[in-house]
Amino acid sequence: MIKVQLFGKFEVFDHNGTPVPIAGAKTQGLLAFLALSMEMPVPRDRIIDLFWGDRFSDQARQSLRQALAKLRRVLPSDGLDVILVDQDRIGLNPAAISVDADRFGKLSQSDVADEVFEALSLLIGPLLDGFFGQRPAFEDWIASERQRFNEMAAGILERAVDIAARRGDTKSALAHARHLVDIEPWSDKAQLVLLRLMAQTGNRAGAIQAFNTYDELLQRELGISAGAELCALMSQIRGETISVAHHTPSLPTVDMPTDIGGRTSIALVPFAWMATQPDQGHLVDGLVEDMSTKLAKFGWLDIQAGGNSDGARLTATQMCTLFSDQQIDYVVHGSLRSNGNRYRLTVQLADPVDGRYLWVERFDRETDDVFDLQDELSDAVVGSLECAIERFEGRNAANKPFEEMNAWECYHRGLAIQYEFDAATNKQAQKHFRRAIALDPNFALAHARLSYAIVISMIYFEADDVPHLLEEALELARTAARLNPDDAVIRFALGRALLAGGDYDQSILHLRDAISRNPNMAQAHCGLGDSMAYAGELDTAMECFERAVEVCPDDPHRWAFLSYGATALLFRGEYDQAEEWAARAEAVPNCHYWSTAIRTSALAHRGRFAEASDALKRLLTLRPGITCDFVKSRLFYLRDATQVDVYISGLRKAGLA
Repeated sequence: MIKVQLFGKFEVFDHNGTPVPIAGAKTQGLLAFLALSMEMPVPRDRIIDLFWGDRFSDQARQSLRQALAKLRRVLPSDGLDVILVDQDRIGLNPAAISVDADRFGKLSQSDVADEVFEALSLLIGPLLDGFFGQRPAFEDWIASERQRFNEMAAGILERAVDIAARRGDTKSALAHARHLVDIEPWSDKAQLVLLRLMAQTGNRAGAIQAFNTYDELLQRELGISAGAELCALMSQIRGETISVAHHTPSLPTVDMPTDIGGRTSIALVPFAWMATQPDQGHLVDGLVEDMSTKLAKFGWLDIQAGGNSDGARLTATQMCTLFSDQQIDYVVHGSLRSNGNRYRLTVQLADPVDGRYLWVERFDRETDDVFDLQDELSDAVVGSLECAIERFEGRNAANKPFEEMNAWECYHRGLAIQYEFDAATNKQAQKHFRRAIALDPNFALAHARLSYAIVISMIYFEADDVPHLLEEALELARTAARLNPDDAVIRFALGRALLAGGDYDQSILHLRDAISRNPNMAQAHCGLGDSMAYAGELDTAMECFERAVEVCPDDPHRWAFLSYGATALLFRGEYDQAEEWAARAEAVPNCHYWSTAIRTSALAHRGRFAEASDALKRLLTLRPGITCDFVKSRLFYLRDATQVDVYISGLRKAGLA
């Protein structure tokens, strides 16, 4: 595989470890940006904004095409597509490229010693050290990514200190503690770890000197003093009231946390109206109102009024001032511009603590009907925004050891892990959902997501004892519905469990109910399409899949929307379109091998046997040993023998045993 090194100096190596030169600052920046976005392909417009936002649209798009072509030429492919393009989204192929920062992120949640130290071995320097000279938007993005990885590194280093101290390796423990202070020089918490260790290993004088230096730095640079906890520790050290003999730091308690967490809170600040028609300012007010209403339908989000910003763009300082007295997790702000009947909406998701932008997206529309405009834009924003917040919640929870997570953090970490669509991570997701339920037995969403994780394990990950698992999934979903009958996610989970059991009619009822409660839940539209397809309502099914893709292009289940659509087209005998939808599904990085199976069957039915043979080779690589009998056994939820035959006969034509 190609290896991309983002920690320390940016470098690229081929499979032999030979450096691959990447010429040009923008080309390097583009590769670095895509490498830091391995979890999800990036919208083309987002890339253009970062690198060529100062150019006209056609010129910017041409520059992007040239940069992608250049990367394809210089990166050794070994027969694989290094860069994947799915309509308006671009990403790197995880089967062809490995990224140190991506591996680091996956290890950052672990408390297993070997994995903790593997993560530290990757941390050879700051993220993209010395990587400058790009556009301001890119520089802002890099700054936020460096901060994010520093937070992950801090959590890993704290665990490394504890592990080394427990082993009696005080030299390593001190080295890790000093590294922690280096990356968090203004943190009392980091200083506590280091100074306590220094005192416990007998270097009381060194601890006092280090504290004095830190306190003077705070006074000089920030005009503040060290916090109460750190000052209390220093009083103990100066008064020689702590024992230093044969003492090592203890790990944090692993008792069950009593805090079960709560809904994620979002403030929508009035958007700016930047246009030549000031009398249309009501349009942006109506848009924000629609967004608030639709976001509120996601039961796990707590939508709050964002105060009055007079429509002006908020600075980081203003944002912190506005929300200093409120328990707000995220702030949504933005602006709407118009030129005749052309509209551009820019939306920013920010952290109210430091004003840092976490997610920025642009939406362009052209229409003469302002009500259609409000509907289209609010739908597009809400779908993408909810997915982005869900990812950030899971990412934030990754910085905590499993035993210290509350129920809410376990829930969101389970979601984030589940979206990787891998057998091992599915088991980890189930583990997190089960702990969330143990911490809060009335946590309805955790019951629902555990039910769906079990359904996924049966359909995609070859879980054994299907009848027993199906019974458990149904019971969990029904428990969730008893606890909270009004939540769309819960109705969705119940509908999916009923589908797996072959009860299409009841499944359709619950999935329609989910959509009526939240029309912007893309997964519910896809689930309804799936049930409709197996019930023989193929035309209606395709409308559902198209709506799912439209509602949320960023949804982690996007590959499944496309894959299920391909299946419906296969059943409908539209093999060329089935192949096209399946190919689009395969281009999504977290895609499962079933999409390749569908494409193989469609190609063979169409008589395109050479292509079908190539697709079959890919399928056998992704799932060695797969057979037609195996495929049939995993289609246990299909009642229509004709549909099963269409699926299987295509694979047989392609040459699958």
